[in-house]
Amino acid sequence: MSMTYKIIGASVGTLLIGSTFLSMRKRSRDMRTSKLLSAIQAQIQPISSGLTSQNAFDIHYLNKVLQTVNREVLVLKTSTASRYADQIYKSWGSWYEGGDDEEKVYGVFRKMKDKVQVSQVAKAYQETYSKNLIDTLKDRFEKDEITIVLNIIKALPNYRTA
Repeated sequence: MSMTYKIIGASVGTLLIGSTFLSMRKRSRDMRTSKLLSAIQAQIQPISSGLTSQNAFDIHYLNKVLQTVNREVLVLKTSTASRYADQIYKSWGSWYEGGDDEEKVYGVFRKMKDKVQVSQVAKAYQETYSKNLIDTLKDRFEKDEITIVLNIIKALPNYRTA
């Protein structure tokens, strides 16, 4: 009988030690995974938040500026905004066509004089192609290419007055 208790005790002890070891191993693996995901998120977050936080990509930015500024704000003609949106759309290419023409997109953004114009182009892009320009840029461009676009836009004034 005492031998049975010894075997049962040893078995319970072994199971307890084994389950503790496996639990610690799993917790360690989860912590490493969490750190990896945090590092990846930290790399992605500045680009994503920078892109979505830009007032210039808000299709209602012009209306907001017009409500706050008491002077006449210079804006693009609707046809010009549509033409810029069309140039951006036509710069997207399939992999078998050579891919996207990033320089053409950069050139369109360099033609704009202020963030109001960027907003007008984003609005024209959405109205014409039923796609959000921000989402399209995130889908088509790499992180460093998005940074180039953001730097171009960051250098622009918010608006210009007559």
